[in-house]
Amino acid sequence: MVATAGDHSALESQIRQLGKALDDSRFQIQQTENIIRSKTPTGPELDTSYKGYMKLLGECSSSIDSVKRLEHKLKEEEESLPGFVNLHSTETQTAGVIDRWELLQAQALSKELRMKQNLQKWQQFNSDLNSIWAWLGDTEEELEQLQRLELSTDIQTIELQIKKLKELQKAVDHRKAIILSINLCSPEFTQADSKESRDLQDRLSQMNGRWDRVCSLLEEWRGLLQDALMQCQGFHEMSHGLLLMLENIDRRKNEIVPIDSNLDAEILQDHHKQLMQIKHELLESQLRVASLQDMSCQLLVNAEGTDCLEAKEKVHVIGNRLKLLLKEVSRHIKELEKLLDVSSSQQDLSSWSSADELDTSGSVSPTSGRSTPNRQKTPRGKCSLSQPGPSVSSPHSRSTKGGSDSSLSEPGPGRSGRGFLFRVLRAALPLQLLLLLLIGLACLVPMSEEDYSCALSNNFARSFHPMLRYTNGPPPL
Repeated sequence: MVATAGDHSALESQIRQLGKALDDSRFQIQQTENIIRSKTPTGPELDTSYKGYMKLLGECSSSIDSVKRLEHKLKEEEESLPGFVNLHSTETQTAGVIDRWELLQAQALSKELRMKQNLQKWQQFNSDLNSIWAWLGDTEEELEQLQRLELSTDIQTIELQIKKLKELQKAVDHRKAIILSINLCSPEFTQADSKESRDLQDRLSQMNGRWDRVCSLLEEWRGLLQDALMQCQGFHEMSHGLLLMLENIDRRKNEIVPIDSNLDAEILQDHHKQLMQIKHELLESQLRVASLQDMSCQLLVNAEGTDCLEAKEKVHVIGNRLKLLLKEVSRHIKELEKLLDVSSSQQDLSSWSSADELDTSGSVSPTSGRSTPNRQKTPRGKCSLSQPGPSVSSPHSRSTKGGSDSSLSEPGPGRSGRGFLFRVLRAALPLQLLLLLLIGLACLVPMSEEDYSCALSNNFARSFHPMLRYTNGPPPL
């Protein structure tokens, strides 16, 4: 009986533990349902809300596990001690709590995903806000220090300061989109009426004020650099010098163009050399022109003073004139190169023609070889091929058909052989074609009078019709 009473006491203790676990599970499940039905937080309080919610889900899961473990133990005790206790009501309560939790798990998971997405948005928003806040502090301090420095009128110093200005302007332009995104997303994170939301609104207001101050400081420093540029003697000397250089180059170019195609090859070569030198000078001046354009783009775009407008217009004219001259000079150089190629091919053709004439004569007379003062210039662009006419051995004809260079020398054996073969083919080919034509006509003439009979009258008109012929005579009728 003592053992039986002890077992019964342990069983009642386990039943009380199960009841307490069921009460805890119901309470935690009720809290979870309340959170699921409530609005998902999106503001600064989201960190603590998400951590609290995940902790509550963990406690619920742990309580349900305890309920299942205690229920299993009670079933084992009931089997070993039948009749001492009835667990029907306890099993019903346990099954109801477990079913309620299993139905709640899907909603709890959906709520967790929404809170996690909102948390990621809030963390990104807070990270951008902290990054912009730190950058605004550093940039504001740097611009204040730059404005306190004494500005120099040296052009190299101004170029360095313009480079720094470009870096700051690039950084401002890069963060302009981030500032806009923060202001657009801020209402989503400041809806709650809490201390964290009010602090966030104050911080956003300060951020916008500091952003406006950084932009105004940057424009003020740009204005100071613009004044220093207008007082810079090197800037004005560089722009004036480039204008004079471009005018000089334009004058030199106009002395060469338009190009006469009838000029000698030596003169064309000299023009080509001069244009190449002009192009080289223009290419070398591109760096200085680019430097002027950079200064104008950074400091003179929105200028209003007369001096600033004149300087900006001068830089604009220099850039356009350099581009136009480069384009024109490159075009003239290409035209000259084409003319020089044609001239060289004409000289080669003239030397071939002269070699052919010398080969037909067999030898070069001293008079014909040194008759260059009396030769006639061949118009450029026409090929001076030898024409059939007077005898090639005539001294007069050979003196009028002299080469374009100083004196003619005997042609090499290879060149004279090729010229002779070319002339033989040129003379024999028409004759051979005429002979072939005569042979073809002769084949059309009939061999005898019988060939004129009507038996052969169908040789063309009905050549596509089948024609039968009896090899051993006609069949008997």
